[in-house]
Amino acid sequence: MSTKAKQILRRLSRIPTPVIFVLCLVVALLVLWWQGALAELWSIIRDASLTLSVLGVVLFAIGLSLACYRWHSLIKMANDGNSDLPRASEAFLTSIIINYAAPVGLAVPSRAALTKRTLGLNAGATGTIALWEIGADVIVLGIGSVIWLILAKGAVSAVGDELGDAALQFILAGCALLVLMLASFVYLARKPILRRKVAGILRTILVAPKQNPQAAAKVLAVTVAYWVLQGMTLGVFVKAMDLDVTAKFLLGLTSLPILIGIVSPIPGGAVVRESLMYVVAILSDVPGREVIGAAVLYRMSMFVTIPVLYLICRIWIGTREHLGQRPGPYAGSRVARMEGTEHSK
Repeated sequence: MSTKAKQILRRLSRIPTPVIFVLCLVVALLVLWWQGALAELWSIIRDASLTLSVLGVVLFAIGLSLACYRWHSLIKMANDGNSDLPRASEAFLTSIIINYAAPVGLAVPSRAALTKRTLGLNAGATGTIALWEIGADVIVLGIGSVIWLILAKGAVSAVGDELGDAALQFILAGCALLVLMLASFVYLARKPILRRKVAGILRTILVAPKQNPQAAAKVLAVTVAYWVLQGMTLGVFVKAMDLDVTAKFLLGLTSLPILIGIVSPIPGGAVVRESLMYVVAILSDVPGREVIGAAVLYRMSMFVTIPVLYLICRIWIGTREHLGQRPGPYAGSRVARMEGTEHSK
C-alpha cells in the first residue's frame, strides 16, 4: 500500500463514530425518501392502530438492545472475556445505519471494523465476531425456515418462484465473491508468510466457540431470544393492521424472509425480504398488502429507535468519562492504552 493511501486511511480512521453515525443516518433517510418508502410509511400509519404501532416500536427497541448485548457477548467470546457494552453498542448501531446508506450490504464488515477501531481488537477476534454473528443468525433462522417449509403447503415451490426473480442479483454477487476468493488464493500463494498468518487467523475464528463454549452457548441463547422477540414485534405490527395472526404465520414471517434478506446483496435485504413476506402471507391466507405494511412499519421502526439508543450510549460513555471512570476491561485495546496514559498524567 502506498504512503498516500496509508495517510488517507489514517485520516479516515480518526473520524469520530458520532460523525459517521449522523452522516450515514442522513444519507439513509434520503435514500429511503428517494425510494418512496417514507411516503409509503405515512399512508400505512393512517390505517394502522396507533396504540399497537407504538407497542411494536417499544418491542423493537427492546429487541435492538438485545442485539447490542449479543454483539457485546460475541466480543467477549472472541476477546478473552473482555468488552465494553456502550462502545460495542455504539459500533453496532452505527453499522446498521451504514448498511442502509451504502450501495452494498456493509452491516457486518462495518460493525466489525468500527468495533476493531474502538476496542482495539486483533484480526482474529474481529473475524470471529463478524463470522459468528452471521453463523448464529443462520443457525436459528435456518432451523425456523426448515420447520416452516415443512409445515406450510406449497411453500417450497412458491419460495422458489419468488427467488427466481432475484436470481440474477444473487448469481452476480456469487460470481464476484468467487472471483475475490480466487484472487486471494493466488495472492496468498505468492506470500508464504502472509499465508501462514491468514491460516492462523482462520483457525482462531473457526475454533472460537470450542475455546469458549459457555460464551458461545450464551450467544446462541441470546440469538434465539432476539428472534423470538422479533417475531412478537412483527406480530404486533400485523395486529396493528387489523389482521389475525397464527404461530405458523409468524414463524414463516420471521424466518425465511429475514434469512434471505441477511444474505441478500441488496442493502438491508430491501425488496427481497418484503417479497418473501408477501409469499408467506399468501400461503397463510393473509392479505398481502397489510403484511407489507406491517413489514414497512417494522423496518421504519429502526429509524425511530436507533437514534434514541445511540443517544443513550453516548450519554453513558460521556457520563463515564466526565466522572473519570475507565471503561470495562478490554485488555490490550487502543482505547484502554490511551485512557491509561491519560490517567497516568
